[in-house]
Amino acid sequence: MQTRAKAAAIGLALGLLAANAEALAQGLKLPCDAFVKNDDDTWSALRSVPIHGVGESFTVREGSVLRPGAAIRGVDLAGILDQQCPATPEPAPAPAAAQPTAPPPRVTLDSFANPSGVVDAQRLTCADLADTSPEEAGLLLAWYSGWYSGSAKRRGMNLARTREAIHSVVQYCKANRDKKMVQVMELMLR
Repeated sequence: MQTRAKAAAIGLALGLLAANAEALAQGLKLPCDAFVKNDDDTWSALRSVPIHGVGESFTVREGSVLRPGAAIRGVDLAGILDQQCPATPEPAPAPAAAQPTAPPPRVTLDSFANPSGVVDAQRLTCADLADTSPEEAGLLLAWYSGWYSGSAKRRGMNLARTREAIHSVVQYCKANRDKKMVQVMELMLR
């Protein structure tokens, strides 16, 4: 009889802990700009993020991948990000009486090249990529993808996946112009 009472008490305690963790998680606010949603519905941390308000504080490290349904200290961080952070930024509503404006002039990759014609990819930001034409952005990102694959000794290329990745990076960069390209590419190409 005592065993059943102990089991019931443990079950009740675990239920209360789970309910408490869920209640704490509902009040948790995560910085959307610190995470990017991947094609497989996981989230990647773009920088280290301290998490407070779920018992002991902890840090989600840069490059960590959060999977939906996987609990960290009883909290499904990927689920919270799905609720709090739109996967793609919504465009700002246009003013009612706005006059059409000409698009800003496109920047070419040549403007980032040194006198020898070499572009230092580590100096580029998302703003640089977002301001180039789609063709120039595709050229840079295809090169970057090939360089990364070569350094990882991968010899093949999935065309559909590469096209989708290029589109995702361009869209992400349009919404996050202050990010460095090397950080974004490192996370996207994992």
